[in-house]
Amino acid sequence: MGGIDSCAIEFQSGVNLLTGRNATNRTSLLRAVTGVLGGTSATLKSDADEGHVTLTIGDREYSRRYNRTETGVQVTGEPYEENSELIDLFISLLENNPARLAVERGDDLRELIMRPVDTTEIEQRIQRLQRERDELTDTVNRVERRSKQLPALEEQRQTLTAELESLEAEIESLRSAVTQYEADAEMAEEAEELVDKLDERRKERSELTDQIDLMTAEIEALRERPEELRAERDELPEHSQADLETVQDELRSVRNRKRDLENTAADLSAIVEFNEDILSDSISNLPEESASDDPVAELAPEADQEVTCWTCGNRAERGAIADRLENLRNVVTEKRTESTELESRITELEHEQEAIRAAIEDRTELDRKLDDIERKLEAKVERKESLEEEAEAVRETISELETNVADTEELRDSDLLETYERISELQYEQGQTQQELASVEDEIEEIESLPDKSTLQEQLDEIRQELNYERGRVAELESESVSKFNEHMDEVLDILNYRNISRVWIERKEAESGSHGSDSTFDLHLVRESDTGSVYEDTVANLSESEREVIGLIVALAGYLVHEVYQHVPFMLLDSLEAIDSDRIADLIDYFSEYAPYLIVALLPEDASGITDKYTQITAAELN
Repeated sequence: MGGIDSCAIEFQSGVNLLTGRNATNRTSLLRAVTGVLGGTSATLKSDADEGHVTLTIGDREYSRRYNRTETGVQVTGEPYEENSELIDLFISLLENNPARLAVERGDDLRELIMRPVDTTEIEQRIQRLQRERDELTDTVNRVERRSKQLPALEEQRQTLTAELESLEAEIESLRSAVTQYEADAEMAEEAEELVDKLDERRKERSELTDQIDLMTAEIEALRERPEELRAERDELPEHSQADLETVQDELRSVRNRKRDLENTAADLSAIVEFNEDILSDSISNLPEESASDDPVAELAPEADQEVTCWTCGNRAERGAIADRLENLRNVVTEKRTESTELESRITELEHEQEAIRAAIEDRTELDRKLDDIERKLEAKVERKESLEEEAEAVRETISELETNVADTEELRDSDLLETYERISELQYEQGQTQQELASVEDEIEEIESLPDKSTLQEQLDEIRQELNYERGRVAELESESVSKFNEHMDEVLDILNYRNISRVWIERKEAESGSHGSDSTFDLHLVRESDTGSVYEDTVANLSESEREVIGLIVALAGYLVHEVYQHVPFMLLDSLEAIDSDRIADLIDYFSEYAPYLIVALLPEDASGITDKYTQITAAELN
């Protein structure tokens, strides 16, 4: 792995110092540890087809295996932590750590610190809760509105009940009056039977008419509904499954491209770092062949000095190798820039994918409803036609009965027929009143069966509380991140005693358009103090390399604490601290050791000389 063929290292709880000169594989070891913890910076040796790292803690074992294939390096195994982003951002604080690079380049610190937070999922949950709140509010309003209708409905029921009782009494009175016209028992019986049949048929006609009217109203209502559903469907975006698959294919392609770019950038960074270490090491460590009789002359660092290339074995000028390394650095920068641009495209495609899926589901549901309504409409039309045929047959029967009743000579001069006609009218009115009363009672029963308003209000209050909590989650994490950074930055500046820096802090600003913290920014401020005691605000660009490195490390520490990474991964790795002087390195290690159960630091011998007796030391000689 990296520049290491094989080695076995035991880390102790607390601080572990990796001491040695440059190009002694200390960084390779840290990258290997990063890989088995779950990070992405571990690399194979350039001449190896496979490699592996195993981490044993107690009786648990974690491993990562790397195999070189035609398409790149395949990584398998069970790492300590599946979330590689946590490791790369807040555990592996090597030279190319995103937090350190962000401070150096002046990038957005909010995006970096908040990257592990799934703000998209939070926003989607907020939207879902808002929909539930709105639906429940509509239900509460409907219950309240319907409850107000209950007194009027109760009064209407009493009125209809009284009307029905009055009709029944009048019908009974008329039936009693009919008996006085029975002069001839046989004829009266016949006349009564005819009138009774006529009454029954008229009542049947009345019921059929009501059913036809009801069916007509239902058909009219259903005929309007398909048009409404089609209009609703036409308003939906036209997307097909092919559109969704196209977006999904592009999303997979962009993700694969981003992953390839990241792997390429990581591989090239490792190559650059390895070659830089080789070039910066003493000339005696290079695999050169003496080209002159004067070995002292070959130790001069002139750019035109020729060396034997450690990869191909040819002679080459050191300057040419340095130029080639600069080209590789430019390629790494280009790959990382393109990877950042692809991240935005991935977000756009994810949103587009969700929108297309929702539109397809909505359209399918509307089509199902449309088919269901059309089936119901067809059935009701058929039922209406059947009822109309029955009504026509009843009307013909009534006409025949009316003729027979009129032909009864004995009863022609009496008002018996008119009385029965009045009874028929009253019975029709009775039927209408019974239907209206049943409708009112159904409506009363429906209102009484509605959910309890107080229970609905409790549910609504719970949803509102949950909604307020979700809205404040991101803002709370942002505020905590800023607070942690400012707190630790003050403490570290006081410990390291940078004389001309008065204060460094982050100010959280929320854009006017942001309501859930998603549009906020983290502005990094720097205040210097002059020799005369006056203070003024400066920019990060004017900081020394040492000062920028310290700020970048504190940004990573703030994220480490805010996201409670130590609860999942009790490690922290430090490297490339040469820009900071030895005394401040010692103070910084002491400060970081308070938060990381296992702190592994790569140091040059001169930087570690004063603290080796305090911590566990691992020398470069142990790294084969």
